[in-house]
Amino acid sequence: MIEEAYILKLIQDVQSSRKYRDLDLPDAFLRDLIENECQYSKNKKVIKDNFRKKLHEVIAPYLEDIDYFQETKYLLAEYQKNSPNNDQMKSWAQSIMQKHASTRERLTHLESFYQTIWSNIGYPSSIIDLACALDPIALPWFNNPSLNDFYAVDIHRPRLDFLETYFQLFFPFAKTIQQDFIAEPIQIKADCALLFKEAHRMEKRKSGSTSQLIQNLDVQHIVISLPAKDLSGHHDLSDFHTRLIENVIQGHKLSMNMAQVGLELLYFIEKL
Repeated sequence: MIEEAYILKLIQDVQSSRKYRDLDLPDAFLRDLIENECQYSKNKKVIKDNFRKKLHEVIAPYLEDIDYFQETKYLLAEYQKNSPNNDQMKSWAQSIMQKHASTRERLTHLESFYQTIWSNIGYPSSIIDLACALDPIALPWFNNPSLNDFYAVDIHRPRLDFLETYFQLFFPFAKTIQQDFIAEPIQIKADCALLFKEAHRMEKRKSGSTSQLIQNLDVQHIVISLPAKDLSGHHDLSDFHTRLIENVIQGHKLSMNMAQVGLELLYFIEKL
């Protein structure tokens, strides 16, 4: 049994480290990673090394070169008093999404991407965007007249602070939540949950976590996206990722439809 003092020391070391301190990562997230490693070893050095390795694997996709503090200052300076028109809003949003790999890949087909989702599940009035990254910046392309509540969930505090300013200025029905939904299940009821390009990483972190997430969510629809090709663009991942999702829903009262937009596979899961 690893003593509590050692776990707290590992958490404190991360929270004060130069690499991670600005992210203000949730303690529950760090504790979950540590306790998961404690299942496989009682050696403190092995636990620490494996925890650090797993932390980097999980967080590395979040470490983009975006200065959220400066982006927030720009937002307030430009638009706090003068709201942009639709074209200006989209131009600014595209400039931000261009800076993040996941949203950059979606830029050429944003409208068709969300229209494909709504054509499969209808227009939800409430949405939870899990591990949202910069996906909520695409709200101007949603074209969903029914949307009244939007929850952006992430563990990256500077990003969430930036999104909160964006929401306050342009989409007051939207809110941010800093939470690791693997360690702490989401308690919000909504029509739909979005999980874009994250399920494969979740399974690497903790096998079975996607299935557990789906069961825990109080929603009717879950929309999962996964890449159709690897980062190099040379290897097709369609069969591999489809098998992953089929395994996730196996044995549960769920139905699934599938579509592809650009290089993104979309899985529409409905609770029966």
